Amino acid sequence: MKQNILLAFSFAKRDFKERYVGTGLGQFWYIISPLVMIFIYSVIFSDFMKMKLDIVDNSYAYSIHLIPALFAWTSFSTIIIRLNSSFSDKAHLIKKINVPMYSFQLSIILTELFLFFISMLLALIFLLIVNQPITLTFLWIIPIMILQSIFAFGLGVILSLFTPFFKDLKEVVPIIIQLWFWMTPIIYMASMIEDKYPYLLVYNPFYYFVNIYQDIFLYSKSPSLIDVGLIILMTTSTIFLAGYLYKKMVSTIKDII
Repeated sequence: MKQNILLAFSFAKRDFKERYVGTGLGQFWYIISPLVMIFIYSVIFSDFMKMKLDIVDNSYAYSIHLIPALFAWTSFSTIIIRLNSSFSDKAHLIKKINVPMYSFQLSIILTELFLFFISMLLALIFLLIVNQPITLTFLWIIPIMILQSIFAFGLGVILSLFTPFFKDLKEVVPIIIQLWFWMTPIIYMASMIEDKYPYLLVYNPFYYFVNIYQDIFLYSKSPSLIDVGLIILMTTSTIFLAGYLYKKMVSTIKDII
C-alpha cells in the first residue's frame, strides 16, 4: 500500500510537470490562470457592473462571494471529469505497468488538490488587497478543501468504474457537471432560490461546501458542527462506496479497457 501511494505521488509530480510542457511560460500558468480569473470577476463584476452585496461593506463584496466558490467548483468538477475518463486515458500504461489502477486515480486528486491550494492562496491575497479582514476562522478552509477533494474523488471513481461499460458516460458527465454548476449558488446568491427552489440547496451536496467557503470569506464565520458533520458523512459514505465498487469491478475493467 505504501509503495502504491508513493507511486501515486510520482505520477502526480509527473502530471504537474508535463501539463504545460512546451509552453513559453511553463508552470507559471498554474498561477496565471487563477490570477486572470480573479481579475476578470473582480473588475468586470465588482467594478464595471458595480455589483455589491449590501450585507458586506466592501465594494468588492460580490467578488469575495464569487471567487472562493468558483475556485472550489473548478477543482471539484475537474477531479470528477478527469477521473471519469481515467481508465481509458491511462489504458496504455495500465496494460504495460503492473500497478494498481487506483494509483493513477490517486495522482489526479493529489495534483488537483495542490492546484486548489494555490488558487485559494491567491484568493486570500486578493482579500488582503481589497482590505477584507482575514481571521483564524480561515483555517477551516484547509479541512473543508481536503474533504471536498475526497468527496469529488469518491464520485469520480464511482463514475469511472461504469464508464468502460457505458461509453456515453464520458460525454454525459461533463454535461451533467455543467448543469450542476448552474443549479449551485456560485454566481448568484442562495437567497435568490431558497424560497422558490429550496430543493436545489437541500439536495445539492456541493452547496454545503460552497456555503462554508462563502461564509468564511464574507463574514469570517465558522461552519456549524451540523454542516461539518454532514460533509464528513457525505464524504465517508461516498469514498466507502467507491472502494467497495472498485474491489468488485476492477478485475473486469482490466479485461475490457
